[in-house]
Amino acid sequence: MPLIRHNGQREVTSAGAASALSRLGFGQAAGSNDGFTLVELIMVIALAGVVAVMVGTVMSRPLQGFADSSQRAELTDRAAIALNRMARDIRLAVPNSVLVADTGDEVRLVPIAAAGRYRANLSMPDGPRQDPPACTQASGRCLIDILSPMELADSGSNKHWLIIYNTGALVGRPEPVDGAVSPVSPKAFTWENGVLEADLSAFRFKFASPQHRFFLADRAVGYRCRNGSLVRAEFDELAASDYSGAATVIDHVDCGRSQFSYEPGNNTRNGLVTLKLMLVGSGGTVTLLQQVQVDNAP
Repeated sequence: MPLIRHNGQREVTSAGAASALSRLGFGQAAGSNDGFTLVELIMVIALAGVVAVMVGTVMSRPLQGFADSSQRAELTDRAAIALNRMARDIRLAVPNSVLVADTGDEVRLVPIAAAGRYRANLSMPDGPRQDPPACTQASGRCLIDILSPMELADSGSNKHWLIIYNTGALVGRPEPVDGAVSPVSPKAFTWENGVLEADLSAFRFKFASPQHRFFLADRAVGYRCRNGSLVRAEFDELAASDYSGAATVIDHVDCGRSQFSYEPGNNTRNGLVTLKLMLVGSGGTVTLLQQVQVDNAP
């Protein structure tokens, strides 16, 4: 083997060094252009796969839990909005007008458009004042004075039911007509300059209100849960129940397990409407329950 002497020391040539490294088991010398072997590449891929599976297993549950929580939170928000809308309509309903279907999937009511206090009217110019008011004048329009300020100064041409001391159900009853005796007038009243007026000539209100209170309404409202959706409809008649043009309030509702119920009040407590809404999504099921106090004092 060739040697080079330098300063009295022997050095191995580069060719000899490479041969020596080969004998010691090193497959590659410094500066070699050779790549990884197939075995080494397969081992790296296998190890990377094991690490990826371990990381995926550890992280999948937290990520899925976060996604499910987000979806449940969205369902909860949507259900709360729907229940709050129903509760607002129920609180603003005419006393004794809330009706829940026996099937528990429908709520109907008559919302208050305006309210105030009336003065006993004169059905005849020289006659006594009538309380309850009577629309039995010989000619002209029926007039009833308003004693309290109205939030709406006038109704324009929009006609309303006038309701005085209603103690029975409003929803579902036949439309009142001129010539009847009823706590609900025909849909004929408008108001302006502190006076209620209607083209009636033979109608009498059934009861007088001890506080001279009256309510005005121009529509009925219904909520119904069918085919996975809660819908809201408005009706021009008290007995109407056509939901074909209803607007969807919320979908993804389990109507079979959602439930509406109503406990009428008595002399010592208000009525109570219980609203249970169950929504189903890919992240799970959400159930919300809300109760609404109903003041039925007419």
